[in-house]
Amino acid sequence: MWRERLVALLSIWWVAGVMAIPWQAPGATFGEVVAIGGQASDIALDEGRGVLYIANFTAGRIDVLSLADHTIHTSIHVAPAPSSLALSGDARFLVVTHFGNVQPPGSSASALTVMDLSSGARQTYVLESPPLGVAFGADGMALVATTSEFLLVDPMSGRTSLVDTVAGLTANTIPAAPGTPPVQVVAASLASSGDGRYIFGLADTIRFTYDVSARRLKVIGYTATPTLGPRVVSVARDGSYYAAGWGLFSQQGVLLAQFAGAAGLLAVGSHAIDSAAGVLYAQIPQAPANPGVPPVLWIVDADNLAIRERLALPENLAGRALLNAQADTLYAVSESGVMVFGVGSLDQFHRLAVDHEDLVFHGSFCQHGAIPQTLRIVDPGGGQTAFALSSDLAGVTISPSTGRTPATVTVTIDPSMFQDRRGTVSGLLKIASAESVNLPLPVRLLVNNQRPDERGSSTDVAGTLSDLVADPARDRFYVVRQDRNQVLVFDGSGLFPVAALRTSNTPTQMAITSDRKYLLVGHDNSQLVYIYDLDTLQPLSPIALPPGHYPRSLAASGNAILAASRVVGGPNTIDKIDLVSRTAVTLPALGVFQNSINADTVLAATPNGGAILATSADGNVMLYDAGADTFTVSRKLPAALAGSYAASNSGQFVAGNNLLNASLKPTQTWNGPDFSSGFAFLDGQGLRLTGPQAAAGAGGTIQRIDLGTGDHVLPTRVSEQPLASGGISVFTRTLAPLANRNTLVALTVSGFTALSRNFDTPVAPPAIDRVVNAADLTSLVAPGSLIAVFGANLNPTNIATSEIPLPTAIGESCLTVNGSAIPMLFASPGQINAQLPLHIDGRVAMTLYTPGGVSGDYYLNVMPVAPAIFHGGTAGPLTDIPVVIKASNQQLVTPSNPIHSNDQIWIYATGLGSTAPEVAAGNPAPSAPPALTVLAPEVQLGGVPLAVGFAGLAPGQVGVYLINARAPAKAPNGTEVPLTVRQGGVTASVAVRVVD
Repeated sequence: MWRERLVALLSIWWVAGVMAIPWQAPGATFGEVVAIGGQASDIALDEGRGVLYIANFTAGRIDVLSLADHTIHTSIHVAPAPSSLALSGDARFLVVTHFGNVQPPGSSASALTVMDLSSGARQTYVLESPPLGVAFGADGMALVATTSEFLLVDPMSGRTSLVDTVAGLTANTIPAAPGTPPVQVVAASLASSGDGRYIFGLADTIRFTYDVSARRLKVIGYTATPTLGPRVVSVARDGSYYAAGWGLFSQQGVLLAQFAGAAGLLAVGSHAIDSAAGVLYAQIPQAPANPGVPPVLWIVDADNLAIRERLALPENLAGRALLNAQADTLYAVSESGVMVFGVGSLDQFHRLAVDHEDLVFHGSFCQHGAIPQTLRIVDPGGGQTAFALSSDLAGVTISPSTGRTPATVTVTIDPSMFQDRRGTVSGLLKIASAESVNLPLPVRLLVNNQRPDERGSSTDVAGTLSDLVADPARDRFYVVRQDRNQVLVFDGSGLFPVAALRTSNTPTQMAITSDRKYLLVGHDNSQLVYIYDLDTLQPLSPIALPPGHYPRSLAASGNAILAASRVVGGPNTIDKIDLVSRTAVTLPALGVFQNSINADTVLAATPNGGAILATSADGNVMLYDAGADTFTVSRKLPAALAGSYAASNSGQFVAGNNLLNASLKPTQTWNGPDFSSGFAFLDGQGLRLTGPQAAAGAGGTIQRIDLGTGDHVLPTRVSEQPLASGGISVFTRTLAPLANRNTLVALTVSGFTALSRNFDTPVAPPAIDRVVNAADLTSLVAPGSLIAVFGANLNPTNIATSEIPLPTAIGESCLTVNGSAIPMLFASPGQINAQLPLHIDGRVAMTLYTPGGVSGDYYLNVMPVAPAIFHGGTAGPLTDIPVVIKASNQQLVTPSNPIHSNDQIWIYATGLGSTAPEVAAGNPAPSAPPALTVLAPEVQLGGVPLAVGFAGLAPGQVGVYLINARAPAKAPNGTEVPLTVRQGGVTASVAVRVVD
């Protein structure tokens, strides 16, 4: 037999508040408890016989639970202390290990019982050493692990064969101290993959993998902080990965991800993998323990442990968990015996979900009076579930604050309560229910009253944001969302989301390679560096760091890619990554300095790849020179460091409040009460972003720095304060100039804030030149029309909103019609897109407010209806195509995709006027009941009427109308046949190709 022995190091980094999960008062719980009159140590599922076997460790029996009624009908008495169970693949044999490591003067009673479930025959064999566990492989043999050896047992004949020996393992003894759970006594677990090809095991100091077909054993010695608990192993069906304790491992033993903040309790918690669904069910107790917090079952993504759902448990799990073949029922050892979960029937249980993670309330120059936002609260299963909402923020009104799902809740903010607060004030909308089994997270409330002297336009991005990097070669920037295990990709010009890249657990910081081709992401709860191709945004094979190394910060020079890693047991080190070989090694030394760094160390490369700055929270700074391929400077600054860090091409660096020269000697230290959150070198100057020490309702500032003297230029106020925390790090990288050379992006309290590169130049007053409908850019508009406003100085930067309902202020601009603010979609220096209010008619005045001043009134004539068909469709080289779609293939009508007789077509338009029911401006249209036009439009194709099946607002869209019509049986042919929409004497027409 062949065996490989490796050493692995694992640890969890605890930071106060990182894993804090809000919870509600005890109410409904998920899972049915079955008490067994003893304490369970293991379970085995026999679906063919419709039973679950439960090893009752303390009662010396196997309790048999009926899967039909979840009661114990029979029990099988066996030798004392049954500790683990395994059922053969053909369900004929049940093997039981007995933990008999009895304290002297007692004698060992460790044994193995083989039951033939078909004949009822039973045979018990003596084991020389205490058993750790047993599992069956696809070959029908049972692998038995003991503290001294691995044995293969043939259940048919009882013959055993030695796979290998193991040294250095010790077993607990019995009798154990009162209150010691069985799983803690045995302190080991084995499990096989669903196909039986692999068996994985976990004990106090080893993890092992057994390849059934090759009969090959791979043993990995490990150390873990905290203890690797719960002491449970669960395996993917194909054996490609497995969970052991709080870690998720590849088949080869690489730590893919781990649960953050785990307490490491051996006998509290469990997990089970559903490979087909890509989820893992887990209870992982957190540290520090809070007795008032109920136990929680997480449903997480199986690849990176991102949490999908939190379910309240009636009691703690305490050992193995198994899914049935349909993966709709989960069985798990628990404190009372066993718990049964209908995981495939979650929709039958009361739950709550909301449609917003954040609610943002933007005050503006235009906004007067209360500001409402709506929140949809539902039961994901469609049920009617009671809810109660409350807020810790003064000036908040919730209506209704209690009720049953589904419900639309209006949350209203009184701006006068915040008029003396600069920046963004945040609070929570808490969600509670005595009926719901899940624990929904609270909704964040964000209130901002931007003033004329404050620059920047904020975009809401929910979650814990820990890093910001601008792409030097593409008009994009990247933001780490740490709580969802994502890197969010945004367009630099439109500031809209482009993609969300999945990472491993707890991503920390990013780096772009010197050739600008790849994005690298480090983690605090994974020993992997994730890599993405920046041209395709597709993931590439990750790189595993040396065992026990967690890559918290990365930087790429022209000569080397470095990672600042926290290391289990220390010292923490700088590691070197090779993209070509996909390997990483620990540097033996950092030049003439020892390779030993503070756990909270961040790296920043110069833009030209010539050097890398290392900045540590304990005040140490170091410099890697790419030309010399070594560290050439190491210096201890007088004070601890936190906040911003940056590197320039000109031999200047920033660490916290210090400007450093090429030898990392401080040339300027900026003192003051504000926190230095971000710094960027730009065009021979510095840009410094500061804010309050905590994310309180106080404003931030940005200022230019004279790099020759280190002096500030007069600071400019920012619309909201920057982040004062980088997630788990004291360092923050929150300011990035974009490649388009027009915009600066800052990570701020609500997400990010876009600033003009010329943020501190005088702002000219806005001027409106013309207003047209947004569909065909003609002057005809109606109530509710989507419009485009053209002019000059309309907004400092380009910004689009993803907020629904649409906000009445966007960027640094707000638009009024007859004095009332109207919903806005997009703002730029030369164009604003918005929606007209519903209850206007005739000649109205439009006014634009910006930090530069107030525009003159622009008068436009609003008609009751003004149909206009959208242009702007794209098909291959064709652009500005009318948005008319053939239902049969759901493609735009083009010369190569003409309309045929009897074709159903969908026409998208705006300006069709009033609807029933009425949909407030800025809100998406409902689907049930649909919002139908009050005045029905007529549709003609080449003068021939078309049957109209639907005319109303397109469900889910704001201000967009949909007309469903059918071409006549004999449609007029032609390459430019007029398709006409006529309503109330107003006509809109486009030319289409028709082929009979």
